[in-house]
Amino acid sequence: MALILGLGGGYRHDSSACLVQDGRIVAFAEEERFRRVKHNRGSRSCSLSAAWCLSRAGARLRDVDAVVIAFNPRWPEPAPDAIDDPHLTAAHLDPGHFGGDRPERLHLVEHHLAHAASAFYCSGFDESAVLVVDGYGDGVTTSIGRGGPDGITFTRQYPYHQSLGWFYEAVTQHVGLGDFTSAGKTMGLAGYGEPRYDLDFLRTTADGYEIDLSRYGLRSTLTGGGLAEFYARYLRACSAALTAITGPAHRADLRYDPATGRMSGPPGFTRTQADLAASAQLALERGLSALAREALAGSPSRRLCVAGGVGLNCSANGVLWRTAGATDMFVQPAAGDAGCAIGAALEHARRIGDLPAGRTRLTGAGLGPAFDDAAIRDTLDAYGITAADHGDDITGPVAKHLAAGHTVGWFQDGMEGGPRALGHRSILADPRTTASRDRINSVVKRREMWRPLAPSMLADAAGEYIDGPAGPADFMIVAYRASAAARSRIPATVHVDGTLRPQLVEEASEPRYARLLAGFAAETGVPVLLNTSFNHEAEPIVCTPTDALRTFFAGPLDVLALGGHLISKSGRL
Repeated sequence: MALILGLGGGYRHDSSACLVQDGRIVAFAEEERFRRVKHNRGSRSCSLSAAWCLSRAGARLRDVDAVVIAFNPRWPEPAPDAIDDPHLTAAHLDPGHFGGDRPERLHLVEHHLAHAASAFYCSGFDESAVLVVDGYGDGVTTSIGRGGPDGITFTRQYPYHQSLGWFYEAVTQHVGLGDFTSAGKTMGLAGYGEPRYDLDFLRTTADGYEIDLSRYGLRSTLTGGGLAEFYARYLRACSAALTAITGPAHRADLRYDPATGRMSGPPGFTRTQADLAASAQLALERGLSALAREALAGSPSRRLCVAGGVGLNCSANGVLWRTAGATDMFVQPAAGDAGCAIGAALEHARRIGDLPAGRTRLTGAGLGPAFDDAAIRDTLDAYGITAADHGDDITGPVAKHLAAGHTVGWFQDGMEGGPRALGHRSILADPRTTASRDRINSVVKRREMWRPLAPSMLADAAGEYIDGPAGPADFMIVAYRASAAARSRIPATVHVDGTLRPQLVEEASEPRYARLLAGFAAETGVPVLLNTSFNHEAEPIVCTPTDALRTFFAGPLDVLALGGHLISKSGRL
C-alpha cells in the first residue's frame, strides 16, 4: 500500500511530479504548467506539481513512503540507493510548500532506467525490447535492453560523447532554430528538404551508430570543467563539422514583434537549412533503426518500448514502426525528462514489490488537474465573463463553429502530460483546408508557417486516412503515411513529406471528444479535427480555466469551450 512520489527534471529543465499508489499512477503533472515558464528552465523545483499530486490523493508530504529522483547527483560515482542531502531536497521540494515537511532521504533511480521504466511499465507488455535515446543522463546517452517480469535490463549503453540528442541539438542551432527545446522545428523543416549532405561524422553500423568528431578537436574525455564543459566542446565540434559540410551556421535576423512583445525570426527558410535538417533527420532515423533492430534481436519479444527526449521525434518513430520489425510499439507520451517522474516512481514500486502484475496499457495522458463545470462557473463569475452553459451538449454548438471555419479553444477534463494536446487542452480547427493550418501557425501561434499540425480522428476512420497498417496512435507521437483520402480531404493535417501523426479517439476512453468528432462528421462528413496545443509559442500548455481565458482573450481564437461553457468573441453562443 505504498505511496511513492517520483520527481523528474534533475538536469534543471522539464521538472515534474508523479504520485504512484499501490503501484498505479494517481497523478502526473509538469512544473511548467503551474509556474508558466516553458520547460521550467534553470530549475529543479517540482514543488507545485508535487503539491498538486498530493492534493489529488488527499495526502501530505509526510504521508509519502518514498520520494524518488531520476538521476544520480554524484555521477560519475556509482549511484547510492538513497541520499540525504538537504540542499538537493530543498531544490526539488521547497519545504515552504509542504508545511515545513522535508523527506528524510531521496531514493535514486538512474536516469535511463527511469526513462525505460516510464515506457515499459506503462506499455501493458509482459516483455519487450527497450530503446532509450536522449541528450545524456548519468553519463549515458543511449540504452538498449529488454523488459520482463523481473524488471528492465540494459544490454548495451553508449557514453555521453556518442549523444544523438546533442547531435540533433547542434543541427538545430546550426540551422538557426534554437536549442534542444526547438528540436521539433528541425523535424518539421526536414520534410521540406532533400538529404543531400553526407554527415560523415555520424556513421550507422550494423548494430547502432558511431559519432567521431576527433577531426574537429573533440576528445572523448572529461576535463576540469566536467560534463558541462564537455557539452560545450561537443556542440562546438559539431558546429565545426557542419560548417565544413554545409557552410557557416545560419543566423536568424531576430526582430522585436510589438504584437507579441517577443523577438521573432523570419518565417521562411533557405534551401541549405531545409536540406541540412533533412540530412540530419535521415542520419538519426538510420541510427535509431539499427538500434531498434539490435534491441529486438536481443529480446524474446518482438514488441518495442521507446523513451528519452529523442523519442519525441514523431518522424523517426514512424520509421521505427515501418522498418525495425516490431509487432507492437509503445512510445511514452512524456518521453522527455518530465516522464522520468513516472518511471522513477514505478521502478521504485517494482523494487519494493508493489508493482502489480497484468498492468494495463496507458491509453490516455490526462493525468493532470481537472475542473468541473461548477469550478469553471466560479472562475467566469469572478471575472464577469458571459458564457452559455451547454453542459454535456457542448459538442453540438462547437461542432457547428468548427464546420463554419472558426478556431476553437477546447478545455476539458484532466490536463495532458507530455508536449502533445490530446483533446483536453487543445486548439481545434477544420482540417479540410490548409488555410486552417496557416492561420493557426501565422496568426494564432505566431510561429513558422511550415510547422506541421496533427489530426484527431475517430478510431474507426484510421483505415481511411492512414496508408498501411496503423500501429500505436494514442498520443500523436508516431508519424504514418497519409492516404490519398487524407491528402485530399484533410490536407491541413498532412505534412509536406506526405505523413501525418494521428490521435485515434475511442468513445470508451474519450466520450466527450469522440462526440465532438462525431458531431463534426455529421456537419461535414469528415470525422477528423485539426488539433494543436492550447498555448502560444512562448508559453506552456494552459492548465487552469484562468490560463485558458487569458490565452483566449489575448489572441485571435474565435470560440472557447470551457467544460460545458461556451464563450464567443462574436457573441454567437
